[in-house]
Amino acid sequence: MLTDTKVRNLKPSKNCLPNRPDKHTDGNGLQLWVRSTGKKTWISAYRFNEKQKNITLGTYPELSLAEARELNQQIRSQLAKGLDPKNEQRLKKLADQNVKLFNDYALEWLENRKLVVKPRTYQQDRNRLHKDVLPAFKNIGLTQVTFEDCKALAQQMESRKHNDGTPPREVTRRTIALVEQIFKTAKIERLIEHNPIDGLKELYPKAKTQHMKHVSLDELPQLLQAIDKYHGHEQTRLGMKFLAYSFCRTIELRMLKWEHLDFTNNLWRVDVENLKVARKHVVPLSHQLVEVLEALKPITGRFEYVFFNTGTHQPYSEEFINNALDILGYAGKQTGHGFRHIASTNLNELGYMGDAIEKQLAHDKNNNVRAVYNHAQHLEERRKIMQVWADFLDLMRDTGEVPNFQQARQQIEKSLDGHNTVSIGDMDTEALIKELQNRGIQIK
Repeated sequence: MLTDTKVRNLKPSKNCLPNRPDKHTDGNGLQLWVRSTGKKTWISAYRFNEKQKNITLGTYPELSLAEARELNQQIRSQLAKGLDPKNEQRLKKLADQNVKLFNDYALEWLENRKLVVKPRTYQQDRNRLHKDVLPAFKNIGLTQVTFEDCKALAQQMESRKHNDGTPPREVTRRTIALVEQIFKTAKIERLIEHNPIDGLKELYPKAKTQHMKHVSLDELPQLLQAIDKYHGHEQTRLGMKFLAYSFCRTIELRMLKWEHLDFTNNLWRVDVENLKVARKHVVPLSHQLVEVLEALKPITGRFEYVFFNTGTHQPYSEEFINNALDILGYAGKQTGHGFRHIASTNLNELGYMGDAIEKQLAHDKNNNVRAVYNHAQHLEERRKIMQVWADFLDLMRDTGEVPNFQQARQQIEKSLDGHNTVSIGDMDTEALIKELQNRGIQIK
């Protein structure tokens, strides 16, 4: 019998020729062939149907003596069952070649999905597939994926914490749902017997709803000043201003198209696809919003989307505003969506018509009496609200203080009613402050 030491020290003999290697027997049909080049190969020799046959097991030292003996024993077991080991080896190789890899099937599934879903949904699925799913299941057969493999994918995503330490739970759940759909289709096509990801989503329940993070009113002037001084991409700076002035949803901002804007009547006709609830409504454009859009025209005016990433050639990602706010030092304090909460709270406190505010926020819900209003309901009142709110923000930014809102509202609205009066939104900083002070507006 061979030993590890003997195998390691074996060299080609003087009688070793290129076509006649040295053969060293371990017993039970296992041999080690040493060629003239020094290469050592494990061979299992056996007889089947009175014919002598050999099977190559592997090379040494990649395949150790113990491993070679184990493989040789498997061959002896097949012989005992009346099977030809060489034929069984060919069948296994053929079966392995015919195994469809999960990633290959997933890409086929994605290509077919492109034909039945909207472009934005397809792009989201594609991004999730390439970012997390394909790397996790690389070189794994479709029928070989286990529940543990799927759970490892989920855990990998959960490890990417937000700035506040919470996991990206919604992303995790949506990715699990995506993989679940792929396996569901494979099961319908009889390629797998069971869906290995079944039940995984229950281990990752929805995170508790958190209020939109936003600064306090006292901190808002400093935030507005920081946005004005932002030195990153101009589109991002203008995007933050647009959110503050319009208090729209971030998805509405990202999906805003130039064709949705009516500059003749200063209206934005919001029409965002793929929301869970159809939210088509109208946003009156304040002077400040028009100025932001005019500044964007030279940058993205030739593209379909107003906030268009010219580097990736698609609308900006979901996090481009939040990332900028983080850079400004407001991580965990302010999100793009938080501007809606700031506007909603303070406009209600100012005493504006609740229905008009809710309509401007597009908060219509099923079984709610407000849902019966059409998209232009309270338009004039909302136009006033949008302009006064924009003027308030400018005042706070320019003075660094929070004014007496009730008094300021009355004075600003009076200025808006005058046909020959210069709009506050058109005044420069010094003139704006002076005009408001002349009208008796007190600054805290």
